[in-house]
This record gives sequence, C-alpha cells and structure tokens, in this order.
Amino acid sequence: MITCYTNRDMLIGRGSAVVFGWYIVAYLFLAGAGGGAFFAAASACVWDAVRRSDASERLARTCQAGFYAAPCLMVLAAVFLLLDLGNAERAWLVAVMPFQSVMSVGAWLVALLTAASGALALYGLIAGSVPRAFQWACCVVGGVCAVGVMGYTGLLLSDMVSIDFWHTPWLIALFVVSSLSCGVAAIVTLDATLAPPSYDVSAALWRAGAALGVVEACVLAAFLLTQAGFTETARASCDLLLTGSLAPAFWGGVCTLGLAVPLAVHAASGLMPLRPAMLGSSTCVLVGGLLLRYCIVAAASFTPMALSAI
Repeated sequence: MITCYTNRDMLIGRGSAVVFGWYIVAYLFLAGAGGGAFFAAASACVWDAVRRSDASERLARTCQAGFYAAPCLMVLAAVFLLLDLGNAERAWLVAVMPFQSVMSVGAWLVALLTAASGALALYGLIAGSVPRAFQWACCVVGGVCAVGVMGYTGLLLSDMVSIDFWHTPWLIALFVVSSLSCGVAAIVTLDATLAPPSYDVSAALWRAGAALGVVEACVLAAFLLTQAGFTETARASCDLLLTGSLAPAFWGGVCTLGLAVPLAVHAASGLMPLRPAMLGSSTCVLVGGLLLRYCIVAAASFTPMALSAI
C-alpha cells in the first residue's frame, strides 16, 4: 500500500508527491532483522546437525537467541504495518487477499514466519528441550519464510516502477544482505547483553557479521553506481543521498556508523575486551540498518510522468 501525505507529513518534500512514511521504514527494518535473525539461527542448527563439532555446537547455542528475537521483531513489524494501513478494512483486505499485491504476499510471509518462530520459541520456553522433528519442521518452514521476508522488504520498493531509484534488483540484494547483517547483529547484541559472564559468546558468528558488512558495502556501492547512470530522476535521488539533505544521515549514519565503525572494531578487536567490542559494533550495525532504510525511502522521487498522472 502507498500512503498519501501532505507536505508537512512527507518524509521529503522535493520531487515526491506520494511516499512511504515512518511506519513502513520501521516495518521494513524490523521484518528484515527478524527474518535475518531466524535464518541465521536456523542455519546454525542445520550446520550443527550436519557437521557435529564443539565449534558448531557453540555456534548453534549462541544462535538460539535468534529464535526468541525473531517472533518479537516480527510482531513489532506487524504492528507498524497495521499502523500504516490505518484501518481495519484495509488490514482485512490484506488478510483475505494474499495475492492482491506485493505487500499482501509479504504480510502473509511475515505472519507465517511469526507463527513458526513463535511456536519454536514458546515450545523451548515451556518444555526447555525441543524435539528434533519439531525443530526441523519449524526451521525448514520458517527458513523459507525468512528468505521470502528478507527479499520482500526490497521487492516491495523495487516493484514500484514509477520510482526509478528503487527499480533495480540491486535494491533487493541490498536489503537481503542488510537483513542478514542486522539479524546476526541482533543475536550478538542479545547474547553480549544478557548472557552471564561465564557464557562463551561465539566469535565465529560475530566474524560472519563482519563478512556480511563487507558484502553489504559492496552491494550498496553497486546499487548507487547503477542508479546514478539509470535515469535523471534516479541520479537526482543518488545526489540527494551523496551531497544533498540526506548526506549527513547517509554518510554519518549508514556508511560510518553502520559499516565503517563495526569493521574498524573488528580490525582492532585484539586491543579491547571481546564482549564490549561485540556489543558496540553490533549496536552500530542495527542503527545503520534502520538508517539505510530511511535513506533509501526518503531519497525516492517519482518520475515527472508519474507526477503528472497523479
């Protein structure tokens, strides 16, 4: 769904007549991070089942936090989606017509992932030990939904052909990588914050987050380079990010805080206590992931043809 705003309510005022609001920015971030957290946890469990070792068991134990974080993040995402829809009638249409739009498909993926992750987390809290068959079923179903949710957060925007800046597969790739990065960061943040001092937080998962950060930076650069040469409208959106009013949020929040600082902490991890380094860098990744979605949404401009049609 696209929400119409007055000039006072719009995320940006120049070049846009219709934009997504803050509710959708939060929805994209929370849904992506929740999908990434579940996928990372499920992948770690599958890896431990296939290749049993002390390292794989430690990684799977660390990633258990992802099974508890995912349903919480997905529920929050659903709340923001309902707030954006604005009334019960629109929410009902999304629920009863799952193939009506990209947002409807995504909403159902969010609901299915919430159910799978919530069932797994609830069973673990109540019973303490989850039967292997039940865990495998939830991991397979939830893993498929998690991949769908991560891809959908980018597809929701790139499917809007009237906005040249979003109309590229690179945006889907960017949101998938960012979602994985934020999901891993959420797991590491929870473990580094809540785990007792004797608990061994997996450094392997944290290092995987650093690799994802490098990939995210490369995909972001490819996205901007591609769109800068796409159309004049897309180039104007890139300029808004790189040198315009969104430059402080983009360079300071996305590039520096979300990408450069975590990678610098990884490089200097031998000079500081490991757990504070994990907590600080992962928190920066989460903040950068939210600001990335804000910048991508806020930089969008409709083509002149689309504006005249409106």
